[in-house]
Amino acid sequence: MEQTRAKFIKSLLIGATSVPVIMQACKKDSVASGTSSTSDSTSTGTGSTGTCIVTPTETEGPFPYPGGELTNPLERADVTEGQTGIPISYIFTIVNTNSSCAVVSGARVDIWHCNKDGYYSGYDNQNGGVSGLATNYAGQTFLRGYQLTDSNGQAKFTSIYPGWYTSRATHVHIEVYVNNVLKKTTQGAFSESISSLVHVTSLYKAHGVNPTSNSSDSVFGDSATDLANEMLVIAGDTTNGYSATFTIGIAL
Repeated sequence: MEQTRAKFIKSLLIGATSVPVIMQACKKDSVASGTSSTSDSTSTGTGSTGTCIVTPTETEGPFPYPGGELTNPLERADVTEGQTGIPISYIFTIVNTNSSCAVVSGARVDIWHCNKDGYYSGYDNQNGGVSGLATNYAGQTFLRGYQLTDSNGQAKFTSIYPGWYTSRATHVHIEVYVNNVLKKTTQGAFSESISSLVHVTSLYKAHGVNPTSNSSDSVFGDSATDLANEMLVIAGDTTNGYSATFTIGIAL
């Protein structure tokens, strides 16, 4: 992986390609707080389990920004970078569980996820997305970026609704840094009912509906309690796009 990351960094500078990587998802290693999902058109979730607890920690995953997210220069609210798909806006709110979940301003929030076809920017020879497509995305940076939280503890992004790849439920990766120190690595889960509607629309139908449920996913599926705290609260529809919110508790 280090070799892959080094080559990807080089490719961003001079167009070199990265070495193949193999998708692999790992289990989580701690427990915490977050939000719940909704129907296709309205949000019915409460936004959290009602308690002030640390958000579950999850694996960083096989496709982070090589060298670590702190080396990622992509400070931007719109991470779409030309990728087609149904629009989605994210609001991530960072709170301090050691201070009655007071909001945290100035935290760095990094996100990344796959495109509508199930592939990540920055890597080649990926498996599990739409078959038959060229999968060399070395040197590209779509659907990645970071923002600093504002006075309300919020980091806001514009993107497209993620696709999926074999063996994983639909998800978004998130890392939170405070004063350049990593405080949380987690993932946000999407409502299966909403994803099923999105993934049969014209732009996504080549891959179809994701067969991996949140409960059977290798990351989300080992704890129903944790999964409830990792669900994005989603509102909207396939015509107008979606909005998603997620409150992330960190202990400072």
